[in-house]
Amino acid sequence: MKKEKIVSSIDIETFSHATEKREKVIKALMNLIPKHLRDNITDKLTYNTYHGHYGNPIVFYKIKITKDQGAQDIAEYILSNIDKIDVQIILNNIRERVDKSNFYLRLNKQNAYHGKLTLYDGDDVIKVKISFLPHIRGLEKIKTSLLKLGLKGE
Repeated sequence: MKKEKIVSSIDIETFSHATEKREKVIKALMNLIPKHLRDNITDKLTYNTYHGHYGNPIVFYKIKITKDQGAQDIAEYILSNIDKIDVQIILNNIRERVDKSNFYLRLNKQNAYHGKLTLYDGDDVIKVKISFLPHIRGLEKIKTSLLKLGLKGE
């Protein structure tokens, strides 16, 4: 049976300072992508270099994937691999992570590099925005959709 398409797009972004190795930052980002999609996603990675207050380079990385490029598969992968303790945190404060049609996560970049997806409130994060198709609007529909996508509830 074919799965209902509910994810419109997914945005994954992070930044790195001059002290971080580009390869490691990219590996952390790619660890959020299912292995079978990684080769196809590499060319979707964009980056821009900016300069900090003291002229130090800061590189901003972004991956935007649409529904036709595998956004739902990536959302399922991320949600089903989130640390189990963090799932309860997400469900308990879901209002703070949802707007009308999007769900937001901030994941620990260092842990993502090691293949572990955990929430993080600090600065060194990978931001994930899951955007839903127009028929998925509001807190309850998004919560139900997250559970369908693999977020393991109670």
